[in-house]
Amino acid sequence: MSYLSGNYCHLVDKGLVRTTNEDSAVSVINAFGNVLLAVSDGMGGANKGEYASSYLLEYLKKEFLNIEKELDNPKAISKWLNSKISDANNKIYLKAEKNIEYKGMGTTLSLCFIVKDILVTAQVGDSRIYLLRDNKLEQISVDQTYATYLLQQKKISEEEVKVHKNRHMLTNAIGTKKACHIDINCFPYHKERILVCSDGLYNNINSSIIESILKGNDSLDKKCQQLIAFGNANGGSDNMAVVIWESK
Repeated sequence: MSYLSGNYCHLVDKGLVRTTNEDSAVSVINAFGNVLLAVSDGMGGANKGEYASSYLLEYLKKEFLNIEKELDNPKAISKWLNSKISDANNKIYLKAEKNIEYKGMGTTLSLCFIVKDILVTAQVGDSRIYLLRDNKLEQISVDQTYATYLLQQKKISEEEVKVHKNRHMLTNAIGTKKACHIDINCFPYHKERILVCSDGLYNNINSSIIESILKGNDSLDKKCQQLIAFGNANGGSDNMAVVIWESK
């Protein structure tokens, strides 16, 4: 059994501008001691985005807790993630196709699946995954936005990405099409602290502040509250979802 010892916490806040909350978060350990951390940021307005993001994480959490045979290698974990996320994408898409009030809904997903010394990530959209490695904040997910695409094509610089008019335009999402591209990556895991968050958080907080809070010795509950508080102090322009994991 690949049991991991650690603490985890998640917190969601609607911010100061939005009237509804379309962000969701989950942090949980299953019977095999595997860890699942995930954030989703819904789109489509009102109940549409809220439904897409909450359904996605509820579905993945249920499937994760019901795993019958331990997944103990990157290939098996990647296959499981691809299958379950694709299933959820299909269910959300069909819901929107059959119900006009849900037309156009979708959601992002940033997810970590940890098994002992293996970290597998799944990325769709522009929520993010960070590691605190050697006391430095490091983004290990890649935003799936049009501005990031232009950066990858070397048409704009990293500095231009931060202010580009299409930096929030998604090139991929769950539930908006029959199939979605799931960016799955595997990393060696050396007990780094992990933060998974929606764009509402990182757009409202300087990365140096995020790094400082993660490096601190406060409880995880307090760290989540501090991140949300800073986001709201800087305008709270969007919903915010935060998940933090710290190994022992």
